[in-house]
Amino acid sequence: MTLPRPRGTGRNLLDAYRLIPRLRPDWEFLLYHQHPLDDDTAPHDPPWRHPNVRLRRIDMPGDRFDAWLQVRLPLAIRHDRPDLMHFPANTAPKWCPAPFVATIHDLIPLLVPGEASTEQMLAFERGVGRAVTHAARIITPSSATRDALHQRLDVPLDRMIVIPWAPDDRIAAEARQGFCPRRRQRLRDTYGLGQRWLLSFSGGTPRKNALGVLRGFARVPLHVREDFQVVLAGCEPATVRDELAREAQRLGLADRCRVLGFVPYRDLPALLRGASGLLMPSRGEGFGLPILDAFACGVPVLTSNLDSMPEVAGNAAVYCDPEDPDSIAAGIARLLNPPTAAHLVPRGYKQLARFSWERTAEAICATYEQCLRGTASKSVAPAAAALEGCPR
Repeated sequence: MTLPRPRGTGRNLLDAYRLIPRLRPDWEFLLYHQHPLDDDTAPHDPPWRHPNVRLRRIDMPGDRFDAWLQVRLPLAIRHDRPDLMHFPANTAPKWCPAPFVATIHDLIPLLVPGEASTEQMLAFERGVGRAVTHAARIITPSSATRDALHQRLDVPLDRMIVIPWAPDDRIAAEARQGFCPRRRQRLRDTYGLGQRWLLSFSGGTPRKNALGVLRGFARVPLHVREDFQVVLAGCEPATVRDELAREAQRLGLADRCRVLGFVPYRDLPALLRGASGLLMPSRGEGFGLPILDAFACGVPVLTSNLDSMPEVAGNAAVYCDPEDPDSIAAGIARLLNPPTAAHLVPRGYKQLARFSWERTAEAICATYEQCLRGTASKSVAPAAAALEGCPR
């Protein structure tokens, strides 16, 4: 299922999928989805435009009790008889009439306190449990997620493969084109931005730590931060924005903070490219894609010293303890020090070279081939690989 407005992982799954059909032109790919697909939010060469990709839209009115995943999709699979399925979003149906690969991005609902209700945690654990129990192969985007699966759910290490993601395709492409002053001004007018801002993709979940960003920023010495705004993007729903606005007011940051809701994808590259720094003191990440996006834009990064973030950022970021506002404040102060920023940017470009969608897509194809070789009654090529995406 591809959402009409794919965000984060959803967009980056499309970055991988657009290359896979090109790498295996003699395979046939079947893309199951709900709702119309939106070319405007997809990568510049969406997978459904390739000649060896066939779309299969299967809607489920109401979709109560997860019926699309548990009933509608398995029935379509039984009808179409693909050689292999890929479930790329932390779950799988109870019954799947074809062998499958599963991607598990993270175990955040189980590991980060307060991230999910008890009911949500149980549902998430059931979905992950089905996926890891029955998958022919399990893909994780980071060693941190692989190790969490091994420790929490006792998944054998030899059933898992780490295939990292890469920077958002459009953001990286626009970063290479430079930043038009006129576009910068339009962006500032649209979102009420000052000359210099620090960006945080805060979303609506506590683990993104928007409150920690505000409290840390408030503790940075005034003479260091007075020329900067903090921009919190993607704060949904409105109740989240209200809470953050109240906290900014309490901290005396009302005129130094912009709390934004959903930001259209077309504005994200410029919003990041124009930032003086990315603030990502997250309490947990399966990978940490915004870190690579910032590196691609030449923007220095503050992130957390835990989970997958050091694995992604290497020595190219400033690190902090996400639970300690003083640690966040010290990290922001370092990030705003011009020599530190100048030192980090080239390191970010060097770290970025370790990640590419071409290598990611090739590794996914190799994983498909490994699974297909284990299916005695099916040929490896041409093979029908049906890709089912349910971006978070």
